[in-house]
Amino acid sequence: MGLTKKESLELLKLLEQKEIFEARKKILNFTEHTMDEYRTNWHHKYYCKKTDEFMAGKIKNLMVFIPPQHGKSEISSRRVPAKFLGDNPNLKIGIVAYNHTISSKFNKDVQRIMDDEKYKTLYPEVKLPQRGDGTGYIRNNEEFEIIDKKGSLVSVGVGGGLTSRKLDIAIMDDLYKDAKDAWSPLKRESIKDWYDSVLRTRLHNNSQQLLVFTRWHEEDLGGYLLRTEPDNWEVVKFPAIKEDNNDPNDPREIGEALWEKQHSKKTLEKIKKNNIVVFDSLYQQNPTPKEGLVIAEDELKRFTMDMIKDTRPDGIIAVGDIADEGEDYYSLPIGYMYGDDVYIVDVIYTQDPIEVTQPYTALKLDQAKVDKACFESNNGGKGFAQKVRELKKGKTVIEWKRTSQNKHTKIIMKSGRIKSNYYFRTDGDDIYNKFVYDLTHYPKNGKVKHDDAIDSVAMMEDYINSNQWGW
Repeated sequence: MGLTKKESLELLKLLEQKEIFEARKKILNFTEHTMDEYRTNWHHKYYCKKTDEFMAGKIKNLMVFIPPQHGKSEISSRRVPAKFLGDNPNLKIGIVAYNHTISSKFNKDVQRIMDDEKYKTLYPEVKLPQRGDGTGYIRNNEEFEIIDKKGSLVSVGVGGGLTSRKLDIAIMDDLYKDAKDAWSPLKRESIKDWYDSVLRTRLHNNSQQLLVFTRWHEEDLGGYLLRTEPDNWEVVKFPAIKEDNNDPNDPREIGEALWEKQHSKKTLEKIKKNNIVVFDSLYQQNPTPKEGLVIAEDELKRFTMDMIKDTRPDGIIAVGDIADEGEDYYSLPIGYMYGDDVYIVDVIYTQDPIEVTQPYTALKLDQAKVDKACFESNNGGKGFAQKVRELKKGKTVIEWKRTSQNKHTKIIMKSGRIKSNYYFRTDGDDIYNKFVYDLTHYPKNGKVKHDDAIDSVAMMEDYINSNQWGW
């Protein structure tokens, strides 16, 4: 027999009560209740399980390292603050992102969640002020307060002020905008300083911290905190592709993608091929990869001059990295361009003084029939280039360009393209071989005496990519 209408209504009411009970109990249920379109993978369930422990006070400080576009912010920076304030409307919560615009967006999203009727069925006693209602409670894009309670939510970008504010919960979500920020020693130091001098001073003995981001560098804020206070944090890490069985909570087979339906292994492998350093850090959450070199010798694509002697390149280019100090090398690779590929056919790589290198450079450019040569104008490079322009006899166009990007950042970001699209000779002379040796012995921590070889090739890629050549 089927259920009567009355019985069906009673069953529906019981199911609704059960859903409300579960939504108030667990963050995953809360998210599914307040967001109809939310879809879960196994890692979301585990992420939410650890978040429940954090919200219950079983974990004081939690770090979650997760690849881009894998659902971190929806939980940490939208649903968690809303549920925290529902469970305890007297809490004072702070959300930090890499800039004010992003942190304000999180704040507005939390307000929208709390304004929704589904939230109000869970926490009818928790009310936000309406703008201009005359209650005296704050509500704007950066901060709001709970009516008749002590709780509030404030959002700031890194570097923003938190003067006179007490925080019970600090949520930090992606504090680095991009690789340029994360690989800049000055930027990393400024974020550490802000954390120590501003955010940390707003915490008290019972405050909790949730740090959720993708790893960029071994000395990003996550790495810094784990190095200086490892016992204060519990860490959850989700590599995009599983590499070992060290984590018993990861049900995948080795080689499987974290979220195949959203980011397939095929897609991830393409990203990995493009730049292994970025992939290891950003996707594998391993900013100190197993391999110690940016470009190992066995990763180079090789050729001999006989292989290209009968081909006409699309263009011939040269890029000069002027020696900064006496022991630095002046490095000028010369490349044949074939579509997206560059064959380094010759190189000047020497510690000779400027009186030698200027006329020698002019001679080399003439002999190689270089179409365009560009020199880094920092450290006297402009004057060097102007002198070469006077000395050369061929049709080479001489240009110079000042660079402001951090050298190590540039090398890391260009390394993927160098490995996939640059070719190096196996039949080079001793000077060429020395250049290749130094190129393939640049460590990922950047701590090396001579970085001139790899820097000049990274400069070449930078200039090509920025449409300097315009064939």
